[in-house]
Amino acid sequence: MYLSSIQITNFRCFKDNIIYFNKGLTILVGENDSGKSAIIDAIRIVLGTTDFNWVRINPNDFYNEDTSLEIKIVCKFSNLSINEQASFLECLSYEEVDNDRLPFLYIHWTCKYLSTFTPPRPISSISTGKEGNNPILAAETREILRVTYLKALRDAYGDMQSGRHSRLSQIMQNIPNLNKGINEYTEGITLKELSITGINNLSNILLEEHNGINSVNKDLTEILKDLMLLKNESINTRLTVAGTNKNDNQKLISLLEKLDLALDKKTELTYGKVGLGTSNIMSMACELLLHRESEKEKKSTFLLIEEPEAHIHAQRQLKLIQSLEKESENGNQQIILTTHSPLLASVAKLKNIILVKDAKTFPLSTDYTNLEQKDYNFLEKYLDATKANLFFARSVIIVEGPGEALLLPTIAKLLGLSFTDFGVSLVDVRSTGLRRYARIFQRKDNNKILNINVACITDKDIMPNCAPGICINKKYLHDPNILPAKNKRKWKVVDDFTEEDLTNYIDKIKNKADGQNVKTYISDHWTLEYDLAYIGLNNKKMKKNLLNAIVKATYTNSNWGKNHKKISEKIDNFNTIEEKASYFYSFFSKNKTSKADFAQQLSYELEESYNINSDEFKDIVPDYLAKAIKYVTEQ
Repeated sequence: MYLSSIQITNFRCFKDNIIYFNKGLTILVGENDSGKSAIIDAIRIVLGTTDFNWVRINPNDFYNEDTSLEIKIVCKFSNLSINEQASFLECLSYEEVDNDRLPFLYIHWTCKYLSTFTPPRPISSISTGKEGNNPILAAETREILRVTYLKALRDAYGDMQSGRHSRLSQIMQNIPNLNKGINEYTEGITLKELSITGINNLSNILLEEHNGINSVNKDLTEILKDLMLLKNESINTRLTVAGTNKNDNQKLISLLEKLDLALDKKTELTYGKVGLGTSNIMSMACELLLHRESEKEKKSTFLLIEEPEAHIHAQRQLKLIQSLEKESENGNQQIILTTHSPLLASVAKLKNIILVKDAKTFPLSTDYTNLEQKDYNFLEKYLDATKANLFFARSVIIVEGPGEALLLPTIAKLLGLSFTDFGVSLVDVRSTGLRRYARIFQRKDNNKILNINVACITDKDIMPNCAPGICINKKYLHDPNILPAKNKRKWKVVDDFTEEDLTNYIDKIKNKADGQNVKTYISDHWTLEYDLAYIGLNNKKMKKNLLNAIVKATYTNSNWGKNHKKISEKIDNFNTIEEKASYFYSFFSKNKTSKADFAQQLSYELEESYNINSDEFKDIVPDYLAKAIKYVTEQ
């Protein structure tokens, strides 16, 4: 069985929400205070944890801190095995699913804050059934549902150390047949044949019968007899080992609480105390060991992990999430984790991710998004860590090349709309998959729209009529009538379109990605570089910045001054702004200059030349870029 959903009402940031989980792995991602930990704590409250810690309900746990409300949490379990159905028989509810009557387990937990008591305190109750009117769970059956919980920034090193009620000992107590062996030592058996209890019994006997111990005991008896007792009194002492009379289970626990989990220094190049990251993965390995033992017995297990990436370097993070995904898919283990790591999110399957935003949840599985199966295949192949940061953003801007990726943050900063300040994630899809990335944020249910503004920036890719002669072949400039037929060339010019054709063309580009909070912003004329030149070459200061950037990105240092003058004069010889901007763009179309190098250099030039939020700078920013930046930084 697995926890298929949880309904949370009036708990912390959740007014009334239902969260659906996968059978195997579910990853909750989102910015801070979005509700991820509240979901984890809600599960812990209802089901309890294997370490027997509990969540105390305080007034600030009530929605809007209104203690007149009633907190209600309902957990629904699906896919129960025959044995599980038998265990929860009186508590089950039955529903029609695809013409089949299936059993489900509902657990209702409610809490009221009673101010009539002194001091005021929360009172909770628990019941079962779809409507909450079935019998309460027996203590034995509740144990089946306990979850293993690894909190964020936990003391992983301490969890593996010896001590009373240590986590390591708790885990080992649940390993089947751990105490297998002979309990009493007799001549003829080897020490390896003893059980852990047998080792305890033997060590107690050896300690009590040790010559040094017996000598001390003899001295104590003599002191009593000679110095403290009357002539007719007789007291004989005996030094005994504490706990000798405990039962076998108590003896086992006592010994297990003496164990530490440490690295074998004979095989590791590790000295001193184990680091935080290694402690973290060793701690998780212990928990997975317990779950693996339950798997052998065909028992369902539940594991909650908050921020498993803590202190773990990148390669270990990748190994960890892939292993957890595999573990959860191959058995009866359900894992629900939260993360702030784009790296973890980038390698997980999209269907396993739930975006948590403003106390609402948005699963990315096929039932909820507009993504098609081929989109999932594509995104899981190309969604690397630099792109996966979009899962944690307040808004997203998607671009199709390095030019926009390198230049837009600077433009936004100078407009007074820094992406960093507004929590904007910029994703460069490198000319492929813009529509696919956009669909991550589009829901099948239009009534449950994801509150994340997404701007897709793309080129119009229509040349001015003069551009072929300047950027492709000079003969086209002298005689435009010799242009190849439209169906024999990959590029388009303005004269190829009627006004209606142009409108349909633009609508077609927008319709590829537009929808809900996703909007497409198309270059005003041709491409980013052309549009920058189109608006900037008529501005003396911006023209200087553009020329500095193109020269420094194209030529060596010794030729900067000469080439700057040459290009400037060449531009001035053209009559129209279309011709000037086309000549400027020819450096990219003829592969003389790298767009990335130019964008990076222009960013330096702009930051040196303009103040933040200056009207002077606003006047030389292409309109489509300004609108896109404003959209993703709206509050």
